[in-house]
Amino acid sequence: MTAKKFYTTKLGRLGMVLHRRLLLTLFFCVYFAMPICCQNLASNEADYTHANELIKTAGPVPDAVIEPPDQVRYDLTVSERLRRLWLEKVIGFRITYASARGKACHANQRVLAGAIEMYNEDKGKTMKTITHADVTSATGTLIVDRYLKSPITPPDSACEYRSHGDLTGSGIIYCTHHGPIREIQDSIRKELGLKPITAADWQIFVVIGLSLLFLFSIIVLLALFFGRRKKYKDASITTES
Repeated sequence: MTAKKFYTTKLGRLGMVLHRRLLLTLFFCVYFAMPICCQNLASNEADYTHANELIKTAGPVPDAVIEPPDQVRYDLTVSERLRRLWLEKVIGFRITYASARGKACHANQRVLAGAIEMYNEDKGKTMKTITHADVTSATGTLIVDRYLKSPITPPDSACEYRSHGDLTGSGIIYCTHHGPIREIQDSIRKELGLKPITAADWQIFVVIGLSLLFLFSIIVLLALFFGRRKKYKDASITTES
């Protein structure tokens, strides 16, 4: 076998091996990333099942429910994820993007929903609406009747708790500043033909993550290709001499 034929054969085999490795890398990227994407999108599916009934019976949904002034984010945006990866994993800084006040506000809403549900079970479904004063004042019905241990403390001065619809049925509790809890908001937005707040970020994140992983794989494979090509080239030159 001549040196030229030896070089061409080895290079061809190397190209086939790298091509197979690239295909395998892409397969594993998609195989492992898609279940994660589906899992997160499934976890963002709303549990509130009365959105359609609420819209029909309670009329127009307040803007603070659909797009509140301070949207509570439980998941980081794509830019925040990349920044955290860079600062924490590469540089060593630790940062947080916790929407603490918004999460506390939503926690208050869950407490209120539970207290109102118990009150209506005991009192024959008589509490159909609430106002901010009803839940933040010591004279409020839920506090006086001990369905709440103490008045609700808003985590932000801009918080104002209200109800929309009939609380004995499909009605909801929301904050004029932080909106309702995520499950309720996503259900209502979906019913109105709008994208859920939580789904879009994960889709973008997975696409960008796959793209970066694919690009990194190509760079690594090209580096291996040219490295071995130089090696075989040097070997062929040595054989000729």
